[in-house]
Amino acid sequence: MSFPVEHHFRFDAQNKLDADDWLLIPRAQLAPHFALDETLAQELVQLYLETVAQHRLARIRVEQTDGVIRLRMPLNKVAIIFAEQETLVNAERAETSWRIAGGFLLAHRVNYGGRFYLGAEWQADALKLYSIIRRYPPRFVAYLGGKNGIALYGALQGRMHKQIQARYLRRAAAAIAKN
Repeated sequence: MSFPVEHHFRFDAQNKLDADDWLLIPRAQLAPHFALDETLAQELVQLYLETVAQHRLARIRVEQTDGVIRLRMPLNKVAIIFAEQETLVNAERAETSWRIAGGFLLAHRVNYGGRFYLGAEWQADALKLYSIIRRYPPRFVAYLGGKNGIALYGALQGRMHKQIQARYLRRAAAAIAKN
């Protein structure tokens, strides 16, 4: 089964990124006993981290210590740091989010690096699996500014982000739809 992945992004006036990636699984393709619960939230996180670690070009290593996740690139450089995990689970949503706390892909001298979300929520007749970034200031955009920074972000970091998110969402949908 293949589910189309939607990807939308925009930069606000302060050059902070909002990116939304999602796909929909019709309710008819879910097991009757399927529920949004803590186990699903944990499975989505684990699947995301596995997907990141398996990305062919980036060779990212995932480190988890004391509730902090570090995504390390070759030469031991920390690309992104996720901290302060929050999980929200109810009948309509299972979601985990983190504050983006650092890493070389984050702009320098910012007081807020944005937030990253993974989750699933009920829509009218489908389950929406999603990955969201809110108010993230990428280093390329902050350094080069405006159109040049956004173009470089899109060609490099944005392209890799889109690939990883699409692969993650397809893998999550396959795991959920088969149960």
